[in-house]
Amino acid sequence: MKSVSGKSNGWIMAMALSVSAALAMPAAAVDVDVVITVDNAYGFGFGSSSGMTTTSYYGGLRNISAAEITNGFPVLYTAGDANPGNGYTNPGVGPEAYDLNSLPASDYLYLVAWSDDTSLQGALGSFTVGSTTVGTVPGVGWEVFATGRDRDSTIASDTLTNSPTDIALINSQIAIANANAGGAGTSIGWVNESGLLPDGSAGSGELAFGDDNTGGAGGTHPFGAIAGIDSAARWMWYNEDPGSIANPFSAGPEGPDGHNEFLIFRLPVSHVPEPSSIALLLVGAAGLLRRRG
Repeated sequence: MKSVSGKSNGWIMAMALSVSAALAMPAAAVDVDVVITVDNAYGFGFGSSSGMTTTSYYGGLRNISAAEITNGFPVLYTAGDANPGNGYTNPGVGPEAYDLNSLPASDYLYLVAWSDDTSLQGALGSFTVGSTTVGTVPGVGWEVFATGRDRDSTIASDTLTNSPTDIALINSQIAIANANAGGAGTSIGWVNESGLLPDGSAGSGELAFGDDNTGGAGGTHPFGAIAGIDSAARWMWYNEDPGSIANPFSAGPEGPDGHNEFLIFRLPVSHVPEPSSIALLLVGAAGLLRRRG
């Protein structure tokens, strides 16, 4: 039988070079669709491990009534909808929808949130990057840093917008979290659902998940299902003292600063995988090797 090992080895080398070339290529820009609601105020964006820029942060709005958080279908948000003239309030009622085209490749998705320190608090959302959707759910890599810098959603001037000053403040807190350098009244650094920092040591407090979006299945929110957000998404917040606070989504026992808000949540974009040319190349390689074998 004629040997094909030389041809196979040559083909494998060519495939390896193709994969290496693909790895060296910069990641392509992607379209992003978001539906989100927060009790009470938020902004979100994409960036590097160092933070965001004034052009990669969106929202910066506050909900001041329950209807603005829960009622109706998603309202398409465009830049400028929330502004000083309307007190950075919701452009309609219910969750906000964002249609963001050709965003540059980023390392992290960030969500910045704070409450009115009364009644309820939480964040719920779905983020579609390219063709893949991830929600506010446990087990996918969400982390939170509690900054300990109080913001109140009832005060318009507390709104964290995409102004250079606000972005610098947010990024300074991201730097503190990255260094596990938070002091008293913070989570020390990025903590996960187990209260652990990225290096495996204990932080202060923990990331918390409550009800899913089916209308109160977990008992932490009395809201019905929020339109436009996947039913599996869950309300997300931070619990500063899991040992004594059973429900961090209800204001009261944690004191006047909420749960050391404002909060910064982050999710590695790599945890929202897209089908890649590399994967397709490898699938093709396996198939061809089977045929040649």
